[in-house]
Amino acid sequence: MRFINLKMFKFKLKINLFYKFLMGIGLASILPILFLGYFLIGKFQFALETPITELHLNLAENIKNSIEKEIHRVDKNAIFLADIMGKMDWQSRQNTMLSFLNTEPSIKEISLGDTKGVEVLKINLASEKNDELENFSNNESFKKAIETGIRQVSIDPYHDDIIVFYPFANFFMKFKVKKSDFFNSINLSNIGSDGVMVIVNSQKRVLATSSKAEVEDIESWPIVVQALKNLSSAATSFKSSDGREYLAAYSYVPSISSAVIIRQGRNDAYKYALSMKKEALLIVLLSVISVLPVAYFISRSMSAPIIKVTEAAKKVSLGDFNHSVEVKTADELRDLADTFNNMIRQLKLYSEMQIEKILKERKNTQAVLFSTEDGIIMLDLQYNLQLINRKASSLLKIDDGSENSNFISAIKEDSLKSIFADMLRDNSSSSSKEFELDTHGAKRFFRASLSEITLPDKNEKSGYLIAIYDITLAKDLERIKEEFLHSITHDLRNPMGAIKGFVEFMLKEIPGPITPAQKKMLISMDRAAFRLLGMINNILDIAKMEAGKMDINLSEVDLVDVAKKSVELMESLGEKKKIKFEILENSPFIVSCDPQLIERVFINLIGNAIKFTPENGKIMIGMRKDREWFYSWVEDTGEGIPKDYLSKVFEKFDQVKGQKAGGTGLGLTICRHISRAHLGEIWAEQDEGKGARLVFKIPIGLKKKGDRLYVSR
Repeated sequence: MRFINLKMFKFKLKINLFYKFLMGIGLASILPILFLGYFLIGKFQFALETPITELHLNLAENIKNSIEKEIHRVDKNAIFLADIMGKMDWQSRQNTMLSFLNTEPSIKEISLGDTKGVEVLKINLASEKNDELENFSNNESFKKAIETGIRQVSIDPYHDDIIVFYPFANFFMKFKVKKSDFFNSINLSNIGSDGVMVIVNSQKRVLATSSKAEVEDIESWPIVVQALKNLSSAATSFKSSDGREYLAAYSYVPSISSAVIIRQGRNDAYKYALSMKKEALLIVLLSVISVLPVAYFISRSMSAPIIKVTEAAKKVSLGDFNHSVEVKTADELRDLADTFNNMIRQLKLYSEMQIEKILKERKNTQAVLFSTEDGIIMLDLQYNLQLINRKASSLLKIDDGSENSNFISAIKEDSLKSIFADMLRDNSSSSSKEFELDTHGAKRFFRASLSEITLPDKNEKSGYLIAIYDITLAKDLERIKEEFLHSITHDLRNPMGAIKGFVEFMLKEIPGPITPAQKKMLISMDRAAFRLLGMINNILDIAKMEAGKMDINLSEVDLVDVAKKSVELMESLGEKKKIKFEILENSPFIVSCDPQLIERVFINLIGNAIKFTPENGKIMIGMRKDREWFYSWVEDTGEGIPKDYLSKVFEKFDQVKGQKAGGTGLGLTICRHISRAHLGEIWAEQDEGKGARLVFKIPIGLKKKGDRLYVSR
């Protein structure tokens, strides 16, 4: 009896596993088909919705562009008339306006007036009987045009008039355009069986429509409020008060303060999509039914081999590599079993070799770390010490056996605890600190650099690496170089000043008359001496700035005036290459700064631009400001700065290789020191195919208390 029950129990297990496979494979096949069918039906509908939506949106934007084109045509006519009439007397102006009116049938009336809104000259069509001069001083469109300096358009929804005011320097011009002619040039047509195009102003009044019957209830359309509020272009859908669904698109026309609206019923737009949806559902249902027999067959063929592979895998997971899987089916499951058996053999071989390999790699790593002359420290994410070599342990006086203890607490050199604590507190991926130590009676300088340790296979941070380098030699070389430059420049400035003074003395012919040839040579000597003296002064100024001895004298100045003065000083250099200068801002920019130093920034930037701007080029000086910063830039039309040099051009004596423009390479360095002395910054920008743009910024609200600058907002 027990034997029979055991066989029945095993048979029951096999049946259950079979049905599990059948259900799993069936669901794995059917669910994707159902999801795919649902997804494709939705995509199909969306594929139709998207072109329809884009069609509506494109129609709205095309109508908007047509309106803007018509307004632009009127603008061109106004500018043309204003330009030619500025050189005529009143009789000639009247004749010109009349001639122009006769050539433009869509324009009903043209008038001129003073800036107070009083008309002084009016020309209109014979059909227009309004010859009386008017006063527009209280007209909202006129006042807005005068205040903003921008033409204003107003459209009367009840009359056939479009009024356009054009403000000029000493007068205004008014155009009265036929609204019917204006909108007839724009193609408004119905869409489908119930689609409509309409142009509505900010008061929800219809200016033009393709079907008056369809827009009688336009004030109740939600799309009207949305279009006039968003001031942009978009597509959407909405329901009318009677429950009908509509697709709509709109595009705001800022020049006439109106919106173009396209509306079409959803059922009318999606007739084809709704009919195809039923056919797609039938195809999905037939696909689901056809999957069931296939799932049954696959379940029977996969049950037994998978059980064998599973049992063998359990033994392998426990470290037993002495078992294999035997599958006699002539299909991929047999290949799976053979591959699994081969994997077991490889795992067994790998496990035997891995321990030896790990020990060897660890030994090699320790040998490299402990033989280098640089200090190496490895920390985990909690800043606990994981590894430290002999050099770092000696410098920081960290005892042996401090692994897994807190790194800062393990440092016995008290002067270095705060330095490394600050470095870790910054938690930057690439921060560094410099410090000085007295080793064996001699002072030496070191730099500690912090970087993150990232596992290459997981791409996640696992700890930190600190490297300590001896930079004593580099510091000594830098000091020797600075001392040499300071010494030689001080020794050169006095004799160069004497040479320049004697040359000027001879040019004034105080010792006696000189020939033209002698004068020409003396002028060349004077220029060369002036240039060399400027180089020497730049080097001395850099030394003063780096020593922190720059004196900032703040005052409220107009930076536009400072820029203009700088251009006047440098204009003579630009004339040799026929370079044009343009200041892009005329309004006052009142900023608290040292005007002499900021003028020097402008002069250096302009001088740098002159060097690299070709003949007949252009140099532009621009300005802007926000709530916190004042920005200014100098842009040229030269060949630009290579990307590799964008961050290097402000370094001392660093110039772009291959560009022979002369100079010492200190002008931009001085600009950077002056900008930073004002608590600001300077940088270089480069647009593809354009010249270089050097930008500096200084904070708004700069104040000085004692020798300290601060920003007050």
